[in-house]
Amino acid sequence: MRGDVARAVVTGAGGFIGDAVAHELRRRGYHVIPVDVRRGPGIVVADVTRPADLDKLLVGADLVVHAAAVGTGGGGELGAVRAGVRRRLAPLTDSELHSVTVGGTAGLLDACERADVGRVVHLSCVSVLGDSFPDLVDESAPVTATGLTRPDTLAAAERAALAASARGLPVTVLRVGDAYGPRAGRWTLWPLLLLRAGRFALVDGGRGLLSPIHVDDLTTAVATVAGAERTAGEILHVTGGEPITASDFFGRYARMAGVPLPGQVPAALVRALDATDRLLAERGWLSGRVTSRLHPRGYVDLGPLTLAELTRTGTYSIARIRELTGWQPRVGLDEGMARTEALLRERGLLGVAEPARRG
Repeated sequence: MRGDVARAVVTGAGGFIGDAVAHELRRRGYHVIPVDVRRGPGIVVADVTRPADLDKLLVGADLVVHAAAVGTGGGGELGAVRAGVRRRLAPLTDSELHSVTVGGTAGLLDACERADVGRVVHLSCVSVLGDSFPDLVDESAPVTATGLTRPDTLAAAERAALAASARGLPVTVLRVGDAYGPRAGRWTLWPLLLLRAGRFALVDGGRGLLSPIHVDDLTTAVATVAGAERTAGEILHVTGGEPITASDFFGRYARMAGVPLPGQVPAALVRALDATDRLLAERGWLSGRVTSRLHPRGYVDLGPLTLAELTRTGTYSIARIRELTGWQPRVGLDEGMARTEALLRERGLLGVAEPARRG
């Protein structure tokens, strides 16, 4: 610590995870500078793809938590979901994803080195391992190209973080599991609102294994790792420690909303729909509102979730983070879902006519 109060910079602080991390660090006594490309209450506007925006912010920082991301299905992308409206947003291009995920990470790490930042925690995702790996896979497993833009760019960002660590910057990479909670776009709001619109479906009967982690456990993991010198240079998995089938997980949202359990679709159908969307996007036909009642996304829509995430057959070991820091998840799925439901209900996201217009 370089003064009476430790100073932390959190990128992506306008998003679900970044905002939660910023709150947890403040609770622990940090002076937090929340950074995001979008304006918001208390947010310092800066773009991680423009290093000049960051240099002054990082001077004197004891900790940087890099949570900035695009194309993850966060709350900012929820304008596409309303009951009864079939609307798809054009996906981000590969170059846009690469610019923020890889270029932005590399630029931020360079800026951290110039500013002599005391500690960096880079948030990645378990999806870098794809959908084919042994059960309880640990951090030593090789990361190979999946052919999918998001996991492959996340893997490239991890390599940039490890390269910075080899140069002497104290960086830890946290591979986050399926993070859920009342503000989580990807694993809560998207599926919930699609369920209410009658558009969500279980792939292959929902037999795939998820590795959920409640946001409260995730933020304590980030803070714990930030304070543990032994974790510098490490890649660590962070999940709730217990697998759950997709049918059980999403079935809980259906019960919260008082809607029927989602129907089932074969993985082959979803692959065909994904291929159709890619073709429409390439031809410029996917932007704006899809008005045809025959568009299949009016009936089968997984939002930002992918087949790779919904058809896993294995889970991730969290033994390493336990060994190095003593951290372990404390919010079980029943408790985590109860907390999530209480806040969703309080914010009017359960049982309203047009859910995406509220909260």
